[in-house]
Amino acid sequence: MKNTAHRYIELFKKLNNLNEQNRLPEGGFVRDMYNILNTSYRPGRPFTEKMYDATVKALKHTRFLDEAELIEKKAAAQGLIEKINLVYNLVMDVDGDKKPYYQATYSAIPFVESVKEQVEKRYSLSKKQMQALNKVYKKYQIRKEKKEKNLK
Repeated sequence: MKNTAHRYIELFKKLNNLNEQNRLPEGGFVRDMYNILNTSYRPGRPFTEKMYDATVKALKHTRFLDEAELIEKKAAAQGLIEKINLVYNLVMDVDGDKKPYYQATYSAIPFVESVKEQVEKRYSLSKKQMQALNKVYKKYQIRKEKKEKNLK
């Protein structure tokens, strides 16, 4: 089987660079795609367009980004982190004084902490996570207003 690297030269260069830096995990999907692209090591297994699309999508993960792209992604996520901190502070104002069981079971604290952790690792959120965060903000804004009204 002939080498298919010439058809996907940019992808091959990026994968080869990652391999030289030992940043391709052993036994991982991206490593397998690199091996198929590089050597066509599996007879009868050509590198297809679907494989190309999946590999390009996998390479967008933060662990495969170079330093410049990572810094750019961190800067772009800064506004998102600020918004999450705003929602976290709001949720803590409303539910922070409740019992641990309530916080773990009924409160949005674990969700907001999970989203915050993901943004700090991946520097992005899905559309549904962003919508859910907006719902939490609106819901807790109303709860905070009611709590302040009851204190007066």
